[in-house]
Amino acid sequence: MIGLTDRLINFLMDSQVRRNGIKEKLRILMVGGFPPPVRGMPVINAAVRNEFEKAGITPAVIGVSALNLDRSFLVRLGRLPKVLRGLFRMALMRDLRGSIFYISVSGGLGQFYEMLFVLLARLHGMRLHLHHHSFAYLNKPIFYTTVLTKAAGASAVHITQSPVMAAKLRATYTLKHVWPISNTVFLMDNGTTPSQIRTRLITLGFISNISREKGVFEFLDLVSTVEKENIPVKAKLAGPFQDARVENLVRSRLAQLRHIEYVGPKYGSDKDMFFAGIDVLIFPTRYANETEGIVNHEAMRSGVPVIAYGRGCIPEIVGKDCGEVIDPHEPFVPAALEKIKKWTDDPASFAAASKAAMDMFADTFHQNKKRWQELLSELAA
Repeated sequence: MIGLTDRLINFLMDSQVRRNGIKEKLRILMVGGFPPPVRGMPVINAAVRNEFEKAGITPAVIGVSALNLDRSFLVRLGRLPKVLRGLFRMALMRDLRGSIFYISVSGGLGQFYEMLFVLLARLHGMRLHLHHHSFAYLNKPIFYTTVLTKAAGASAVHITQSPVMAAKLRATYTLKHVWPISNTVFLMDNGTTPSQIRTRLITLGFISNISREKGVFEFLDLVSTVEKENIPVKAKLAGPFQDARVENLVRSRLAQLRHIEYVGPKYGSDKDMFFAGIDVLIFPTRYANETEGIVNHEAMRSGVPVIAYGRGCIPEIVGKDCGEVIDPHEPFVPAALEKIKKWTDDPASFAAASKAAMDMFADTFHQNKKRWQELLSELAA
């Protein structure tokens, strides 16, 4: 991955802008959430920042993360002091003209915060790059997203996670510069994690921030049905709980099931081991902002087929030959159960799905790596 960013870093370090006869090196300013808490958008931001740092440059960072995984209004409002401090800090920065401004775009009202940073970046004369992480505002124009994209200006570069997402964003908000680049480019180096073709379906897995939105109760319903039908399959549940209420509900359900284990949050090498220990990933997400669901890529890289609701970019990621994409308007359990029965009864078809999952991930990774390199070339031009 370092090789992907080298050209951009070299460009930023070697290029210069002239102001009042003084040469100044270009810089990168990143604005957005960073872990903790550990969830999608902050993890992507941290991964992008880490790649810059590995290549020898430390971007200026303004972090505006929420305090925890709770999505209540009060927790979101709690970001305001961080936002105000960040705006004040950015307002005092000097010599930013021509520098790169990178900001992650929220899926909802957080865009009002981001709008302020975008306007300030325009005043500084920076080159704006907006990274979109939500499908929630793509199917029809949303007022605050319209204002945000207008504030960013016609020359702003917008980054999405897939071609369909890019097309929807471009059409909905009449944007010129939209690049579909999967987060696999920032989070994964193809081939660094051992993978193997699964020949038998033994263990179902669910890994995410555990919440109703991410589909944990559909997963538990599926496990319950599998047990009632005496299908010889067990299950593992991993991830942090969104809040105490969800934890109590989930633990109550777990106590009623015989063949499921809650293994706690998993990160880094422990997460790799989790994927090594399951055979099918279950991802019945109902999250309105869902784009890729990075766990889908992580599973497929390891040779783990995926059964998921078809939200966001997921239908572009999970092919028919390497998993099952279920219409989000349909019940999840019957369709998932049918696929599980087919795979347990026909190990050869399951092994073929496992091989197809690895191939699909490799293809996705290389296609998006190529697009990332093309974006870097445009920046360097």
